[in-house]
Amino acid sequence: MRILIVDDNSTSLQSLSVVLTDLGHQPSTFSDPHAALNHAKESYYPLIITDIKMPTLDGLSLLAELKACETSKRSDVIIITGHGDMETAITALRNGAYDYLNKPINARELAAAVERSAEHQTLLFENTDLKQNMKERVAEAQESLQGDLEKMRSQLRNVSGIGEIISGSPRMQEIIRDATIFHHEPDVPVLIEGETGTGKEVIARLVHHGETHCDTPFVALNCSAIAESLFESELFGYEAGAYTGSRTGGSAGKLELAGNGTLFLDEIAEMPLHLQPKLLRVLEERTFYRVGGLQKKHFTARIIGAGNKNLELMVEEGLFRRDLYHRLTVGHLRLPPLRERQNDIAKMASLFLRKQVKRKGKRFSSIAPETLTMLKEHSWPGNVRELENIIERAVLIHDDIILRPEHIEFTTLSYSTNRVQAAAPRLDTMPLPSIDIASSTIVLPDEPFKLEDVTQSVIRKALSKFDGNKTKAAAYLGISRYALYRKIS
Repeated sequence: MRILIVDDNSTSLQSLSVVLTDLGHQPSTFSDPHAALNHAKESYYPLIITDIKMPTLDGLSLLAELKACETSKRSDVIIITGHGDMETAITALRNGAYDYLNKPINARELAAAVERSAEHQTLLFENTDLKQNMKERVAEAQESLQGDLEKMRSQLRNVSGIGEIISGSPRMQEIIRDATIFHHEPDVPVLIEGETGTGKEVIARLVHHGETHCDTPFVALNCSAIAESLFESELFGYEAGAYTGSRTGGSAGKLELAGNGTLFLDEIAEMPLHLQPKLLRVLEERTFYRVGGLQKKHFTARIIGAGNKNLELMVEEGLFRRDLYHRLTVGHLRLPPLRERQNDIAKMASLFLRKQVKRKGKRFSSIAPETLTMLKEHSWPGNVRELENIIERAVLIHDDIILRPEHIEFTTLSYSTNRVQAAAPRLDTMPLPSIDIASSTIVLPDEPFKLEDVTQSVIRKALSKFDGNKTKAAAYLGISRYALYRKIS
């Protein structure tokens, strides 16, 4: 054990050093208490032995300085006192000394005191380490638990699509703001309208969950996927014996299963017209009956309707009830198509790319500027869903560092080769110029013609020449594949 000895008497200092060395310890000796104090502030000593009477700094003052120092406050301090000076010894013990020894020092008493100090220091450090380890383990456990909770919430948000909402455009920022407001008003029904693939269910889940996470149920019902004869029992539930083939104990409907959460009625325009008054009554009275039931049940969930049809037009045509429409539009959200969200396309493409790269273990890390330009110029009839599918297809088939135009394959008509071939005029019915490439001779027909038709015809022939391979066709024509895409759009 490292021991610091302080005594202005050089003979006593030497004797203590020899005894402690023989006992297997590592003593450091100082005759100047100030030098000893400075050394103790820089280096930790488990045990410090100091004489009580020294000319420049007495032992009690040195003890006080040592206990006030961060480095030596846990050190054991043994005071050496004159024979019979019990008052000084008691004062030292009260001020934090570990033990005291009377002069002349007995080697056995010194050895015993040092051994007790060594045991005390061992227990002290074990206890400190135990507390520290306990604090670290508790902190790690709390951090791990918090991380698991955040991970679960993040995963839930990503699975539900909430974590993928891009709000670069002002219109989407307004929608997200309003959806958050509606979240805090569960009694207010919400109608979400938008084209197919614009993310209506994602916004519905945002209304349900809010900005964090909600533990109440989110029950979805696709109105277009249920036979009209089964719609009422599916929505309201039924009692035993309500109709032939019903379950013995009856069954709860979606209104009951939603509990205190949300009932999401997708494709609400497909709801049978004769059932719409019953849904309106649920919204107004917050009660309903099961099919064949006599017991009134209370409805506490939020109702969110969604669809890609123009309900206002359907109301004018008598295909949807006006009173239900106005009740649903207390909270009204109309999602813009992706072609009207130019500022969001690049961000969404990057988001989908990162997600697919992680899932499929590919190398893509960025999107080429010409690819982004091509994506922005696409009409996106399938909206966000189409964009995600196209990125997934590109990552599935290709593996590169940068996502380039040649990796993108549009399946919609706007970039389809088949569309060019089908829409192009027949060669035998339209006037075309005669071109001799070798002599650079161009013979124009007498009748007017469209230059675009000539361009499309040449591109079509090039694609046919290379069996639809756009890369080879573009190289043959001396243009980039991106330019080829633009000309056949």
